[in-house]
Amino acid sequence: MIGASALLVTFAAVGRSGAALSAAHRTDTLLALALIGAAAAAILTLQVRRGARTVDTLRTVIRRQNRRLEEISATNRMMDLLQVCHSQSEMAGVICSALPKLLAGIDGAFYTARGPQNLLDLQARWGDAHVAQSFDSNECWALRRGRAHLYEPARPGARCAHVVAGEHPCLCVPLVADGNAIAVLYLSGAHGQIFPADTQRLARTVAEQLALAFGNLRLQESLRTGAERDPLTELYNRRHLEISLQRELARAQRHEYPVSLIMLDVDHFKNFNDTHGHEAGDAVLREVAQVLKRHTRAEDVACRWGGEEFLLALPACALDDAYGKAEAIREAIAQLRVSSRGTPLPRVTASLGIACHPVDGDNVVDLINCADTALYQAKNSGRNTVIATIPPGDVVLFDPQVVPHSLRA
Repeated sequence: MIGASALLVTFAAVGRSGAALSAAHRTDTLLALALIGAAAAAILTLQVRRGARTVDTLRTVIRRQNRRLEEISATNRMMDLLQVCHSQSEMAGVICSALPKLLAGIDGAFYTARGPQNLLDLQARWGDAHVAQSFDSNECWALRRGRAHLYEPARPGARCAHVVAGEHPCLCVPLVADGNAIAVLYLSGAHGQIFPADTQRLARTVAEQLALAFGNLRLQESLRTGAERDPLTELYNRRHLEISLQRELARAQRHEYPVSLIMLDVDHFKNFNDTHGHEAGDAVLREVAQVLKRHTRAEDVACRWGGEEFLLALPACALDDAYGKAEAIREAIAQLRVSSRGTPLPRVTASLGIACHPVDGDNVVDLINCADTALYQAKNSGRNTVIATIPPGDVVLFDPQVVPHSLRA
């Protein structure tokens, strides 16, 4: 604007001196003044346009900053929920609700790593994305490279093997905690669409936040498992069974159905350990635990009671049914083929004792003592046998009609 003012001043000065000019020069002077006026107008127009472009630029910056603030706010809301999730299923629900809004127009899925097999399982899915239920880590370029992998059909690149065939762009972002890939965020765009740089940036930010939340959840689950599970057999520990049994007995008294206990002891286990070593003994205990897992229902509780002793709590299981289950377990243990370091071990057997609520007691201590007494009777009877406090078929605890159908053995 200063340049335009100077031109106008000059224009005025020239105008005042124009009266002294000769008529011959007046035409040239007017022409010069017209050119100067046109130049001034052009400068003014240029400055106005520059001002307009500056305003547009500022508006663009403001819009971008507002979008960033909205993304940060939405991400924080999602993280607040994720931090208080108690299970992977809860986390999957939060992800399915938050990410479609945070990544508008983008379909996707969330996979978590499972065990030492390097498999990834589908935990959450949103939009119309067609995705695999599980895949090997080697099928994902993002996991193999350790960083986000983008595939766009219009550009050279490799598509992950786990991606369902289709000419759509996709982005895989690995979630890393303590140097290990624990999950994958998979995003899928529409046919012919490309992933803008802002979307890729946001996806990486979301993946970092999900990695923190999922890593914390896994740590909590590990701590809970450690407090409830025996590390060798992965069965429940003694404390968990006592708490569960007390709760189940209260429910059984209210609804009048039986609860049976089976106490199991591996025969001559001390001699086995002394002869073949603790590593071989541990192998036997793990295999016995697998037998118990195969012969229990979802509502049953199998625990390692201590050493080579195991205890099973069977809700809504009458004594006759518990006896049949115990016989099946005894036979399965006798048929085990256990090896240690590639060397076959001698066969093992087990003795089992059975007690049942309400005949043998209404509380945890009485029932466990009765099951323990029956177990020692089985061992004194020659081992590899099953003994119940009352012979099967001699007593009917309740009318079978009152036993919940879903809990019957």
